[in-house]
Amino acid sequence: MSKEETIFEIIDLEKTYTISRGLFKDPQVINAVNKINFEVNHGETYSIVGESGCGKSTTAKMLLNIEEPTAGKIFFKGKDISKFSSEEWKEYRKKVQIIFQDPYSSLNPRWTVGQIIAEPLLLNTNMSQKEIEEKVYKIMERVGLREDWYDRYPHQFSGGQRQRIGIARALVLNPEVIVCDEPVSALDVSIQAQVLNLLLDLQDEFNLTYVFISHDLSVVEHISDRIMVMYFGDVVELSTVDELFASPKADYTRKLLSAIPTI
Repeated sequence: MSKEETIFEIIDLEKTYTISRGLFKDPQVINAVNKINFEVNHGETYSIVGESGCGKSTTAKMLLNIEEPTAGKIFFKGKDISKFSSEEWKEYRKKVQIIFQDPYSSLNPRWTVGQIIAEPLLLNTNMSQKEIEEKVYKIMERVGLREDWYDRYPHQFSGGQRQRIGIARALVLNPEVIVCDEPVSALDVSIQAQVLNLLLDLQDEFNLTYVFISHDLSVVEHISDRIMVMYFGDVVELSTVDELFASPKADYTRKLLSAIPTI
């Protein structure tokens, strides 16, 4: 596939929530995402940036079908995902995976590392137990997890090591797209760079496309091809990473840039 092939095409995507306010008040309607449009191309890192509550994580959840859009369309390789058959959904879940924000709450504390990474293979393939174990060991090695950690539990690891477990779990089905939902925001700054470099290496090796969610422009600066800035459910700026940092167009983007610490 060429890098320019469109993986996702998003058209007028909208998500609203209706919140009850009691017997004597009208329900409150919150517009989390307001008719946004964008495309994600094969092989790129497409970052969605904005402060908490801007709609970036809601957008990611709609791409993963965790949330259903109120209106609008999501096309995956030219096909409307709302019209997928059960078989197409099964394939879609293999091709589009997620790395969660919090490595402390996203891993089952009662499962070993081997069980956590193997779960997607058990649910989505017909591989034998031996084949699954071989695959898990191979992925563990690739993300920097030692083979003798296979039978250990999440509480025995640091935050950075736990996030590597989460990355291995996302990678084990050989996906085409990984949605990275603030994957380094819960980690120490010294560990953030290690995880980001690992993600870049994996992208090159496995020909991955990333949709990278973050509130921090300094985090996405070195890994993004294009950046979409969101503010209260709207897209306020969309440009290449070089253009955005050299000449931001929106006032809100300039405020985000000015908030980056400098030495």
